[in-house]
Amino acid sequence: MNSAYVDGVLDVNRRVTIVVLEGHYSGRYPSRVEDMGQPLLLAAPTHKGVIVRLDAGTPICVEVVAEDGVYAFDTYIDSIILEPIPVIGVVKPESFSRIQRREFVRVDVMLSVKYRPLKPALQESSKYQEAHIVNLSGGGARIVTWYPPEDEDLDIGSWLELEFELPGGNEIEAKAVIIRISDETTEKGVFYKLAVEFAEIDQRKQDAIARHVLECQYEMRRKGLL
Repeated sequence: MNSAYVDGVLDVNRRVTIVVLEGHYSGRYPSRVEDMGQPLLLAAPTHKGVIVRLDAGTPICVEVVAEDGVYAFDTYIDSIILEPIPVIGVVKPESFSRIQRREFVRVDVMLSVKYRPLKPALQESSKYQEAHIVNLSGGGARIVTWYPPEDEDLDIGSWLELEFELPGGNEIEAKAVIIRISDETTEKGVFYKLAVEFAEIDQRKQDAIARHVLECQYEMRRKGLL
């Protein structure tokens, strides 16, 4: 990827994921591009509404969801600015590398789900919206909702908090990233399809989803539907 492509993807307000690679605060945090330049300014990572106080020099990976795939670049925190809004400065990359995602088996389902946008620090959390999961795998889901994504400022790269229950009572809580948005017009109006990828999920819960998907496939084969 050349520098022109990088500039085209890393525009202001582009949602990104900051991956802290080591230390007490290692993990994945939703963020966005606040300012283009050198250094590149990203919204400071937060956890449960509290700013994660990282040190200058901390190595991080930044993941970017683009229209044609998911990319990443390695960098480090160059500077930390707390006013007027908390941001971190990182060295702007000259190129990206494409992330090869693990493939999971998918199956069509019909499960109720609650979702809400994951808001930055200092912003009031949104209310959960009711929707349905119509396709599920251990790696993500396709959600159908009647609520227009733009009403919640949702776009490709936005993070969601999800809550749903598998048959049998296994409750799932996860954070997911939107990788695709589409809509469809019906006699009842327009509904929206959000394809999401799980970004933060307990491994045992992810395994439970994968087992459920395999059980669904087995049952469909038994009935001659596959």
